[in-house]
Amino acid sequence: MKFYADVHRTKKNSGRYGITYSTDGTTFRHVDSFSGMPAGPGDQVFVDTLPVQHTYGVIELLRKGVEVYYLRRFTLIEKARRELRLPKNARGDIRALMSVEEGWFRRVTGDFLVLRRMILAYRSLLKTHQQLLNKYKALSEAEREVLKPAISSIEKQMVEMAKNS
Repeated sequence: MKFYADVHRTKKNSGRYGITYSTDGTTFRHVDSFSGMPAGPGDQVFVDTLPVQHTYGVIELLRKGVEVYYLRRFTLIEKARRELRLPKNARGDIRALMSVEEGWFRRVTGDFLVLRRMILAYRSLLKTHQQLLNKYKALSEAEREVLKPAISSIEKQMVEMAKNS
């Protein structure tokens, strides 16, 4: 069975995502996590996007034997929605997702999801490191001494994370 899911923010600026899914385009259900979907072995789940917060739910689906695919070009939903004259809501997005050719979807693996989380963590450290370096350059020599241990600590964490991956 094919499931089509739209991942959307639950409230503005909340950082939480809800999932609306359908198998036929007429009956819609809502879940908070991918693990709440009734998909079983051999089923396929097509989603528009995979927020990092839902990594573990998707991994759980993969362990059940479900194939998960995500849309490679998110702009295709907008294009399909416009062509089919669908509203900009979860139901419209699912119907648009159903009209997109399967060739535009990429299959998700557990390794991909784990690696993606690690890259996100590393980028966060890298961004903090760059911000501290910029502040370090703007300070006087005496004030720089305060930031040196923090910069050094982040550099060590970055090296450790790179070794472990």
